[in-house]
Amino acid sequence: MAESYSRREFLKIGAGLSFGAFLAACAGAASPAPSTGGASTAPSPSSAGSAAPSIKAVPSASPGPINFLTWSDHWGKDEIKAVKSSTGIAVNVTELADNIDGFNKLNQVHGQLDVVSGDALWVPKYYDAGLIEAVDINSFKVASELYSMARSFPFWTKSDGYLAYPWGWSPIQIAFNPKFVTPAPDSWAVLIDPKYKGKVVMERQPTDMMLFAGVATGAKDIYNMTDTELAAAKDWLTKLKPNILKLVKQNNCVRRSLAGDPEPRLARSREEGRRSRDPGFRPKGGHDRLHRRRDDGQGRSEPRPRACLHRGRRHG
Repeated sequence: MAESYSRREFLKIGAGLSFGAFLAACAGAASPAPSTGGASTAPSPSSAGSAAPSIKAVPSASPGPINFLTWSDHWGKDEIKAVKSSTGIAVNVTELADNIDGFNKLNQVHGQLDVVSGDALWVPKYYDAGLIEAVDINSFKVASELYSMARSFPFWTKSDGYLAYPWGWSPIQIAFNPKFVTPAPDSWAVLIDPKYKGKVVMERQPTDMMLFAGVATGAKDIYNMTDTELAAAKDWLTKLKPNILKLVKQNNCVRRSLAGDPEPRLARSREEGRRSRDPGFRPKGGHDRLHRRRDDGQGRSEPRPRACLHRGRRHG
């Protein structure tokens, strides 16, 4: 006989995956996509990147599968196999492009998704839109392994519980091959240096690239750029374009490209740069502004954990 799981049991199984922040959600009517604070940086809900994922609805009596919407480098095949082996529950992974894409997809399919990845200050937006519900993070045994601050972020704390289970941190940095990049760079300017034409590898994240351009050109508020600032950012991206060797889907592909391919010289990376043998740096001239603000554009100086938002579909 198939075993069914309550929402809490389901969450505890998921928490053991180390996939990220879990939020239990409730089904409801579709909600409007949140504003990122600047019309130039976020795609509209009707954009092609926000098309509903192809996910089949699962009967409520079923013990699975877990439908997981995440970035392409935020899940591991070995972990998913381990979950299947130990619990009998399959995990279906669908990839998202960025935060607004994840929000729109969850908003469109509602109960067909169980877990969604998101950046820290996007989590309250999911909650405010009625897409997730709070949980007791301390009820998860694995939560005892977290730093205490990770269980008490004020922007994830509500009267009815905690909004997310933190997955990791993702500082923005640029990794480079010291054999070919001299002198050692320390600013965004290296990415548009003509001598690195066709030598730069970046993730395919259009929103982030626009934000980088705003920071690199000194925009006062990268989420509300003026026409003049937008023009400067566009000019910077125009200079960047010929330097791009390729745009990759996964962050670990950035690292592999830098390590195993003789062509790439520079790579814009999140966390992976610090794990590679190639040196990396956090660009001066606005990195902290990007690092702290890129989640909601409201200038709050909170740390930036990444999270998985859990819909908590009820089984049984």
